[in-house]
Amino acid sequence: MKKFFYSLLFFVAMQTYVNGQTSTIDSLKQLLQAEKTDTGRVTLLNNLSSIYSRFRPDTALLLAQEALSLANETGFIKGHVISLVEIGSAFQRTGNYPKALMFFFESLSKAESINYQTGIARALKGIYVNYSVRGDERQAVNYALQTVVINRQLHDDNALAIDMLNLADGYMTLNMIDSAKWYNTQGYNFALQQKDIFLIGFALDNFGNIYSRTGEYTRSLTYYRWSLPYLTQARDDEALSESYLGMSKIFKKAGGMDSCLYYAKLSLATAKDAGFTRYVMNACNFLTDYYASVHNIDSAFVYQSAGIAARDSLFNEEKTKEIQALSLDEAMRQQQIAEARIHFQNQLKFNALLGGIFCLLIAAVLLYRNNRHKQKTNILLFNQKQKVEDTLQKLKSTQAQLIQSEKMASLGELTAGIAHEIQNPLNFVNNFSEVNTELIEELKTELATDNQQQAIEIANDIKDNEQKIIHHGKRADAIVKSMLLHSRVSTGQKEPTAINALADEYLRLSYHGLRAKDKTFNSIIQTDFDENIGEINIVRQDIGRVLLNLYNNAFYAVAEKNKNPRPLDGTQVYEPTVSVRTKKIGDKIEIKIADNGNGIPQKVIDKIFQPFFTTKPTGQGTGLGLSLSYDIVKAHSGEIKVETKEDEGAAFIIQLPIV
Repeated sequence: MKKFFYSLLFFVAMQTYVNGQTSTIDSLKQLLQAEKTDTGRVTLLNNLSSIYSRFRPDTALLLAQEALSLANETGFIKGHVISLVEIGSAFQRTGNYPKALMFFFESLSKAESINYQTGIARALKGIYVNYSVRGDERQAVNYALQTVVINRQLHDDNALAIDMLNLADGYMTLNMIDSAKWYNTQGYNFALQQKDIFLIGFALDNFGNIYSRTGEYTRSLTYYRWSLPYLTQARDDEALSESYLGMSKIFKKAGGMDSCLYYAKLSLATAKDAGFTRYVMNACNFLTDYYASVHNIDSAFVYQSAGIAARDSLFNEEKTKEIQALSLDEAMRQQQIAEARIHFQNQLKFNALLGGIFCLLIAAVLLYRNNRHKQKTNILLFNQKQKVEDTLQKLKSTQAQLIQSEKMASLGELTAGIAHEIQNPLNFVNNFSEVNTELIEELKTELATDNQQQAIEIANDIKDNEQKIIHHGKRADAIVKSMLLHSRVSTGQKEPTAINALADEYLRLSYHGLRAKDKTFNSIIQTDFDENIGEINIVRQDIGRVLLNLYNNAFYAVAEKNKNPRPLDGTQVYEPTVSVRTKKIGDKIEIKIADNGNGIPQKVIDKIFQPFFTTKPTGQGTGLGLSLSYDIVKAHSGEIKVETKEDEGAAFIIQLPIV
């Protein structure tokens, strides 16, 4: 029953092939009849030869020989190379290994002479197969690896798939099973991507061989069975014969003698029909062993004789000598190529050495001339350098003076603000002290007249005044401490600081400092402090100086505009206003100081942070305030920027990281 089922499967697959394969061959034949160019005809003839070589190597040989003749007539060298490969393949499939190797070596030499990489890869593949079928797997793998390198460079996935499958077969024969499985899997994946029926069948047959070698017979038999429809459709009689024989060996091990005999004879018939002598020999040897095991001596003798005849036709002494001679010639040719390459490389090195010496001579002459020129130039540059250094020294001295002047001006403004601030609590202290002096005199008088009630009231007034004196004394003390804290040299050490309190403190100091210089000046002060900020790590004195400088600029701007106020509309008049806002934005805090002064002209907006640039009249600014502020903020890993609109005001925005 099983035999009938597999016969039916073979028949169906064969019919599928007949429809598909015949269609491909017919299409190529039609193209061949219509093709007008000789190069096109050579290519089509070689394509037909490649297909026929799988099941009719004698027909493949005739087609390849016709292609070679036409390529020679037209001087089509690439076609000549491929034709030689196809002729070699046809001889190889029929078991004439010496002739096959001769054509492969000739093709390789021709392809190398014109650097035809595709032709080199095709010739190397043929040589690989030749060594493989003759049992020299190590040499075969060496050639197969060379084809992989070339086909990767050519991005030829179809050829790569064949290379991988050939390597898998070679490594399996060398009993390197892990390598065989890896390469066969790679080839199988390529075959699936290409949707190539022949390659898929080839890969499945390889899996069958690999798992048979590892003793996984059930798995091996499954892969053999899967390969049959693909190999039948591709009409790869060589691989079919191998699969049938592989299945026969597994059935023999499992004791299925009928199936064993059936597939062994099917393998022999397929190989004989296609003319594949090597597989005829393999099948005959197996059948000899089979009949010997069942004690059928006559049949064993018949197949033994047929196997010996096939082996002699493949590996007789004459053919072995031919192959050895060809291999020796190829080895000598490769040695000559290597020697020629070494000679060429040595010649290149010698030429490069001569060129280098010549270049060095030219360089020496140029260096001598340049050295003479440099000596003269260096003298001139030295004199110019002395002048530049003198000028730079004067500039540094002037810069130091300007920075000191800016610091003194900033300190003066701060001192004036502090003096104004401290004057108020001192006035209270003085006034209440004088009042207490008078009250003490009154207290003495009341005590002298024994007016206790009045004395107690006066004593209570004295006590209240003393509380007020203590309060305003502490206020003055706090102002003095703030002044000392600001005036001391910055250590550069960051410390937790309440930014809202710092901003408010320097706002008041700046405002009163300006009022100390100009009693007529008044400005609206608006504050909007974000209570969620808390403390951040900053150098308190440095950020205080930045704030003081920006406040001073803002009050200066509104004071200047107030000298020539213009109505904002028909009824509204100008009111000097400076506002401060703090806000927490993500991992940063933002301080925005805005005024409604005249604003900054757009033409100078890019220069305001440059050292010594100022928009104030001569004598009223050094141009260092914003530059120093910019450097301090940058040193805190922060950012300072300006937003302005002429006649409407300006806003400076400081962003500091919360660390």
